[in-house]
Amino acid sequence: MTPLMLVGVIISVIGVSIALGITFYYLTLPLEAPLRKFLDSTLMGMPYLLYFVIIGGILSGIGLIIYVRAARSGVTVTHRRHRPMALGRPIVRRPVTAPPAQVQRPAEAATSPDIVEEIEKEIEEIVKSSSEVSEAVEEKPTAETVEEKEQPLIKVVSRANDMVCPHCGSLNPIGSKKCSSCGKKLYEPEDPSKSCPVCGAPLRLSKRISEKLFVCGICFSELEIAPELQKSLKLR
Repeated sequence: MTPLMLVGVIISVIGVSIALGITFYYLTLPLEAPLRKFLDSTLMGMPYLLYFVIIGGILSGIGLIIYVRAARSGVTVTHRRHRPMALGRPIVRRPVTAPPAQVQRPAEAATSPDIVEEIEKEIEEIVKSSSEVSEAVEEKPTAETVEEKEQPLIKVVSRANDMVCPHCGSLNPIGSKKCSSCGKKLYEPEDPSKSCPVCGAPLRLSKRISEKLFVCGICFSELEIAPELQKSLKLR
């Protein structure tokens, strides 16, 4: 292997390490990691991670092109070296040594194009794998999208310890169905998705104290209700 071929191999290894290494390391990072947020941020409509993958693919292609050209030039030099050696031999030995030399030269010429074809096929496979990784990175949802999907419709800001009877005003433990003083029902149960997550009372009994913040009408826990749920409950 010539020094130029070795340089091509080193550049290809560095390119593959950048493209695949940064991708696998990105997949192992948690959603809140600063490095993952940096790689998810975009520049000119593309995330930074995709730029690293493209740079690695370009370096790999450059290294393989250098390797292929060095391999072709090495085959040409080898043929030029053998011809003077054959001419420098004594005239008496030419009939004996010429046939083996003529038989070996076609074999070398036949094998060198096969090596070049294999290297070109490897270059095409690496370029295809780099494009597949780029598509996978583009299709992968960002941390902000995952957080938006997982955001609950009802969020408990402060949790109360008692329930207030709407009939007599007596305090009752959380989870009570009837008032311990007057014996009346504290509320009529409804759909759990539209009920207070602390006491189970209907959210339609809640009172607004800000744009998203409400107070439960039975346990007085502070709740943050999503705008779409506010519209369905017709809260004011």
